[in-house]
Amino acid sequence: MRSWLRAAVLLPLVLAMLALVPLRLAAASDSELVTARLGIAAGAAEDDLPLGTSGSALAMQIPILNEEASSLGVRVDSVSVGQGFWSDNGVLQAEQDLDLVVTGPRDNVNALAATLGKTWDQSAVYVWYAAADGPMATATIPLPGGTDGLTTSVYQQLVVELTDGGHVRYAGPDSLIFVAHTGDDSEDAFAARMGRVQQILQNAGVATGPLQAGRAEMVVLDQDNYDQYIAPRVHGKAA
Repeated sequence: MRSWLRAAVLLPLVLAMLALVPLRLAAASDSELVTARLGIAAGAAEDDLPLGTSGSALAMQIPILNEEASSLGVRVDSVSVGQGFWSDNGVLQAEQDLDLVVTGPRDNVNALAATLGKTWDQSAVYVWYAAADGPMATATIPLPGGTDGLTTSVYQQLVVELTDGGHVRYAGPDSLIFVAHTGDDSEDAFAARMGRVQQILQNAGVATGPLQAGRAEMVVLDQDNYDQYIAPRVHGKAA
């Protein structure tokens, strides 16, 4: 399934699907479009891919992403293999996931997230809609020097502060850590923890850019409601 023949057959199809997306988006006004970050893993489809895999190498492994995005009028702004990490009673845990940012009509973004979650048998998908007045604080820490310095030891130090867990984009100078404030502490405490995270990184020799504080609305999709989000939107039209 990973032979050069499969690549030769699928790549033109993937490129053709990608070409359709801007045309679909052009039909919607700017006020109807929203940008969202999806917290999702592709399961076995990405297990063997190196962190940072993107472009055609990733598209051929998860063709459903571009297929469904195109049919729903959702633009894939960026996608690559990233990593989520968290603490389980003080023990570092991590798994590969997707660094996925999309733009499109809100209902269709939800439908895309639900379709992917259902297809990849994910227990839940988190969708963060960037919004200046959103109820949830977020933090993005750019890593302009890349991710080579993110050793297991550094991750172990990070999860002491990142009690909410975190996500890393592996993309050279465009690498970053994204954190959402899903815990119970105050936003001031969250902001203080993010400052300490930056200090941990800098002490470990991991260069960081200016911390980007943001706000978002988080929608949680799971196996109990995937169909609810998929049903109203079929190929970008009301069912």
